Order: sequence, then structure tokens, then C-alpha cells
Amino acid sequence: MSKRVFTAEQIRQEVDRRLRAPLAPGDRSAMRVSLPTAHLIDAEERNWDMKEEDHCRHDQYVRQVIEEARREFFLSDAADRDEIIGDSFAHG
Repeated sequence: MSKRVFTAEQIRQEVDRRLRAPLAPGDRSAMRVSLPTAHLIDAEERNWDMKEEDHCRHDQYVRQVIEEARREFFLSDAADRDEIIGDSFAHG
């Protein structure tokens, strides 16, 4: 299965959408979904993850949604460059 290449913001939005879907269990209305963090490509061809402390720490459903997205989406290199460029404008 080929992965779709997304920016960090696109991945964040997709995970957020899935967690707030009408059939998702529990109330996650106050939850903040963070941007994914890039890492070297692992054995399962994943190159990003999201820190669990940014979500409900013991929520297995949240972890399941993140893992599904990690299998589907590849974090683009451009996302890292865009974030660095955005930070330079914000602090410049």
C-alpha cells in the first residue's frame, strides 16, 4: 500500500477529524491534537509520531487512531522546512 504524503498540518487535521468523528467513543471536545514529530523512517516505513502526553494519556482509542494514520500517511520533508520558515517569520 502506498502512503499519501502530507504536511504536518494536514496530518494533524486528519487525526483531529477522526478523533472528533460522530462514532468516536468518549468526549474529546477539549482535547488538543498536536503536530506530528518527524523521525527517521522505521522498519514499518513510518517517519512521524505524535506524543501521547499531548492527548489523553491512557486513551487506547487515541493511540489506535494515531497508529492508523501513521500507516496511511508519510510526513513530507517540506513540512519540516515550512515549519522552520514559519518559525523564522514568527521570531524575526
